[in-house]
Amino acid sequence: MAFVWNEETAAHLYRRAAFGGTSDEIRRAVTEGRDATVDRLLLYTYTPDDALDARIAAQHFYLASDGTLADLARWFLLHMMFTQRPLQERMTLLWHDHFATLYSKVLNIFWLKNENGVLRAYALGKFRDLMTAIAKDNAMEYFLDQWMSTRTQPNENFGREFCELFTLGLGNYVEADVKAAVMAFTGWSIEGTLSTFLFNADQHDYSQKTFLGQTGPWDGEDVIRIACSQFGHAQRIASKVFSYFAYDNPEQEVIDRFARIYLDHDTDVAALVRAILTSDEMYSSKALWTKVKSPIDHAVMATRQLLLHDDVSSTFQYLVQGGQTPFDPPDVSGWQGGTNWISPGALLNRMNLADSIARAFDPLAFTDGESIHGADDLIDVYLRKLGPLAIPAATRATLSSYVGSGTVSISRQKGLARMILSLPEWQLY
Repeated sequence: MAFVWNEETAAHLYRRAAFGGTSDEIRRAVTEGRDATVDRLLLYTYTPDDALDARIAAQHFYLASDGTLADLARWFLLHMMFTQRPLQERMTLLWHDHFATLYSKVLNIFWLKNENGVLRAYALGKFRDLMTAIAKDNAMEYFLDQWMSTRTQPNENFGREFCELFTLGLGNYVEADVKAAVMAFTGWSIEGTLSTFLFNADQHDYSQKTFLGQTGPWDGEDVIRIACSQFGHAQRIASKVFSYFAYDNPEQEVIDRFARIYLDHDTDVAALVRAILTSDEMYSSKALWTKVKSPIDHAVMATRQLLLHDDVSSTFQYLVQGGQTPFDPPDVSGWQGGTNWISPGALLNRMNLADSIARAFDPLAFTDGESIHGADDLIDVYLRKLGPLAIPAATRATLSSYVGSGTVSISRQKGLARMILSLPEWQLY
């Protein structure tokens, strides 16, 4: 099917790259065209986000080391829900999963907040720079025990995950490469009183090491540079980012094409993301409405698309019950995602959140400016602004029966929103 840029494909781009778009955003995107819209999302530093900064400052979150996970999670959720730079937050969430650290071990809110700031700062920069910053990050160093790794007592946790999860992936290295990486990172630690990165020169191994076929007195930055120059690494990152935005299990040819773009641009993530978001694959039948919303996607998209002025107080508990507690994934490999998000209990949990969100939203603001001459028009508006969402005739009949005829009350409109957010079709994006 030939690519067509219209309301449906523009809304698809906003669902995947921006946590859903409002009617005004979709109209602007259709007018500007795909490439201009993608560039605007990518060049977010030109978009002021002062209102978000003021909103978060007004909350007076206590995010010192002994703060609460609920406050930290809400701090991150507010970024995603109310930012004017949604692609930056989309990428922050991706890297939050890629470089998974667990509050249940770290137990330091200040460190985890700072790590999230690193992910945001480097979200669309060079991956090599992001990897270096994360390797020096307190939360990561503590979580994977890197802070205690010395030349006489090396700890393999970080070096092993560096190879397997963060850069290369299984099959692109051997055990000797792990050992070399471990020794290269010795002495990378934490300055305890200042909570900053510490290079302990006395505990670093300065000997010759062979890593991925290259020999030298490598340190941590050397192995990061070497790892990030490998085509296997480029394939891993290209596959992960493509799957995040387009569709799962991409073809090898597709992976290799985007891997070459990534390496040709010196691990520049923005160049990779732009290539993906402007590709035909991004808007193919394999991509449209084929991914399951995570609990975070569900909560953030509903909040943004229904134009809520504030987040719903039950959101954090919903995420905990849904298995996606921010800053506390199940293990270092992050969340499995996909159909793992769906179960009878999870669907009931989603319905409960949909009810809370629908109670909080303003139907008059949501339909402002729309031409509505009856119940059918009203349903059309809701399905378009929350999609555009195609539903079976029987589902449409159920919505029509609920709304009734004549003037539709505010409470019925809120109920309509709740019903749409609970539909099986809306759990996809």
